[in-house]
Amino acid sequence: MAVTLGKVVASVAVFAYGIFTVLLYAVMAMKKGIWFRKRTEKESLELQIARDRMWNPTKEYSGLSHHFATLTSGLKIHFMSNAAPGSPAALNPEKPLVILIHGWPDSWAIWRYIAGSSSLQESANLVAIDLPGFGGSGRLEKYSATNVLEALTELILTLRTKYGVDDDSESSKKRTIVVAHDWGCVLSMRLAAEAPALADRWILSNAPLVKLVESNIGRLLTSAKKMFSTALNSPLSSRTPVLQAFRTLGPVIRQAGLSAIHHRSYGSHKPTYSDKADAMSNTMGPSLAESKLQNENGDSYPEGIDYSREFSKIFDMASYYRQGAASARWNKSLETITGLHGIAGDEELRRTSSGTGVFDEGVPGVLKAPSTIIWGQKDIALDPHICLDGMGDYLVKDSQVVMLPRSGHWTPIEVESRAALEAAIQWAIGGEKGDVEAAVQASYPDATITVRR
Repeated sequence: MAVTLGKVVASVAVFAYGIFTVLLYAVMAMKKGIWFRKRTEKESLELQIARDRMWNPTKEYSGLSHHFATLTSGLKIHFMSNAAPGSPAALNPEKPLVILIHGWPDSWAIWRYIAGSSSLQESANLVAIDLPGFGGSGRLEKYSATNVLEALTELILTLRTKYGVDDDSESSKKRTIVVAHDWGCVLSMRLAAEAPALADRWILSNAPLVKLVESNIGRLLTSAKKMFSTALNSPLSSRTPVLQAFRTLGPVIRQAGLSAIHHRSYGSHKPTYSDKADAMSNTMGPSLAESKLQNENGDSYPEGIDYSREFSKIFDMASYYRQGAASARWNKSLETITGLHGIAGDEELRRTSSGTGVFDEGVPGVLKAPSTIIWGQKDIALDPHICLDGMGDYLVKDSQVVMLPRSGHWTPIEVESRAALEAAIQWAIGGEKGDVEAAVQASYPDATITVRR
């Protein structure tokens, strides 16, 4: 009953939060007068410059160039990389593959500082993708768990081939590291649980592990229910159990409140015109001007999208919340099962008649590959008791939780936290020599590991 109730509450919370977030941004825009005034000439110019800088496929951005991968469904995915797929640089056996996956409502550009790092570019092939329905990628008809995870899995398998991880050579030992934030982290946690062979290391920042959240909410609700029942059965001495019940529900209530102020998670830094333009461009994706251009291979952004509209994909983005991508069942296709089997080996394959159980064993939601959770403690969007209590039960050997005491939700762009993320990526690229805590502390001295497996 507790698990079922927790699932219902978690699903309702995810859906409600998605609707609330969209409405919140609309109300904020109206409150600040954004919908009732035209942009100034300076603001318009800064936005135009930012969109050209981030989305012009004929130009590089901090050593990164624009590329596209077309999946078997015809879906076109846009990504940025410091090496063209299939090129000698991409196939360099000494350079691991690092795949960066953004969250909501972002795009590849949330990784612009980390992917633009010269030290990372020297030691790895970096690929920052746009999820379906975001940035410069095409749209899905429906953002169900199966559709989203099938597309993401095929993309990662494709990138592994084009960057020399899987090349029919038994001597190939190139590592793959997936780094994800927010919604990209939610999806990556599902992959680490249900298709862990896709990467050697998962570096996951500030997002809920849905199964753990369901379990924690269910446990708290069940405990509170018992306390309320005790109070009803003993009305003369009900004050203590009622207070205990409300204290037990504290994390659930706080999470609801934190979700309501998620928009403040960028911190107290007062943004410049350029900062605002970069943030807008990150969410808006390419404009009509960029959509007419081609990269050096003659490829361009997907057709069928009205690039003249500034937020043409906002409903695609919201669909991740309302169509079950976070928690619904993933019905793996035969092609996906075959692809995962090909990179995992027979000993890791766990097959059911439908194929949905490939790699599934033990507690549902357990991350079955080495994972490093990096958590900004000042995240005012996510309650740590709901999201992290019991995390050790969901990790396998060589996994850990690293806490960043001064950082908030947006770890890829906050100055200190992005340095910590870069240090963790360098540690993974270098073969995980030494302790990741020491590696991160070199950039973030008071970072601490709270869970270690």
